[in-house]
Formats: sequence, C-alpha cells, structure tokens
Amino acid sequence: MLPDKLALAQAVCTRLCHDLGGAAGALAGALDLLDGPGDDAMDVARDASRIMDRRIRFYRAAVGAGCGDCRLEEIAQMTEGLTLGRKAEIDLTDLEPTAVFPAHLTQALMLGAWAAVDALPRGGVVRLGGDLRDGFSIWPDGAGAAWQPGLAAGLAGGEVPINARSVAVPLLLAVSANAGIRLDLLLGGGGGASPLLFTLQTRN
Repeated sequence: MLPDKLALAQAVCTRLCHDLGGAAGALAGALDLLDGPGDDAMDVARDASRIMDRRIRFYRAAVGAGCGDCRLEEIAQMTEGLTLGRKAEIDLTDLEPTAVFPAHLTQALMLGAWAAVDALPRGGVVRLGGDLRDGFSIWPDGAGAAWQPGLAAGLAGGEVPINARSVAVPLLLAVSANAGIRLDLLLGGGGGASPLLFTLQTRN
C-alpha cells in the first residue's frame, strides 16, 4: 500500500528541515563568533544566515512535523520566516493576544499566511483576524494582491495545479481538510483579494 501523500510530504519536509537546520545553526553560530569590524560581505552573510534559519523554522512548523498548540507570540516568531528578505509583513494585531491556538489550526493558519504572502506580487501586508468561536480570516492587502487561481478551484472541488510557485495552496487545502477546517473565500475585499475564512468544524 502506498503511503498517504500528505503524511509523506510532511515527513519529507521534516527530514529536510532536520538535516538543513543543523547546518544553518552551525553557520549562524560561526558567524556570531567572528568579532571585529564588519564589512558588506559579512553583513550579507549574517542576514542570509538569519533568513535561512527562520525559513527552516517556518517550514518545519507549517509543512513538517507541526508545532503543537501555540500562543500568538510563537506564531509571530514562526511566520517571521515568511517575510524576512521580502517586501511583505504579517499583521497579527486583530488576534486575541492571550489565545492558545490548537496545533492543527496553527498549521493551517501558517499555510494560509504563506499563500497570502505569495498573493502579494508587489509586497504589502498579510492581515489575520478573528477568534476560535467565529473563525479566522486571512487576506493579502497590497498592490495587485490576488490569490493563486488554484485556491478558488480547489474550494469549488476542481483540480488544483501543483507547482513550486503555488505549493502553499494545495498544502493548505489538504491540511485543512484533514484537520476538519472549512475554508471559504468571502465576498468583498475592497476591490482587492477576498478574505479567506477558516472555520473549525470538528475540533476546538
């Protein structure tokens, strides 16, 4: 019997993050030990090392083994890997600061944030809002903001293309379906991208 495709993808990501994470951590540690006046090349190396470390942490949590139940500050730390080195930021100010987000919801929200960052071709802000009772919404806010076409197709039951540029969308759809989270694109968005609503159906 062939393995479950989603579980296989998550296991592959976990392994890659494990193998690469050790090297990234060693590189960051070595750069920190290099005291003395910095130069442009060293500054670039330190920035690249930090970005690589944060990206690996994000992928491990969002696509790999997951991260367990999380508080808002932990989600903010993990999603930092999405925006470092990019013209995008993530706004979490509309979320309850003391809420604890269940592991399956945290993973889906991070994948939603990834898809939203990909929906900002010229940069902008990914906004998250809502609560556990009424659901959560994510929407990309910026010039030319538009969800990948595969998102609407997948929500309508159609075929979802799989490619490197839009891989967050099929992962989001698969993880949400597996976790009992309903996804809906809402009307509106002020002429931009519509908010994506996350509603917990089977678990709290």
